[in-house]
Amino acid sequence: MEEKFDYQKYNWLYYVIGLVCGVLSGWAVEGHIITGAILGVLTGGLFQFLINKSREHQA
Repeated sequence: MEEKFDYQKYNWLYYVIGLVCGVLSGWAVEGHIITGAILGVLTGGLFQFLINKSREHQA
């Protein structure tokens, strides 16, 4: 039997990756870490929403 993988356990990972990449790019481009962090978290939320939406169609 195949074990079903629970993707919901790893949803926080999109936010962390977005936060880290946003901080780094905000610091490199403008020097504003907070602005980059906010935009990174919002981008991570967008990716998480879109990926979960596409997973519903596959199931």
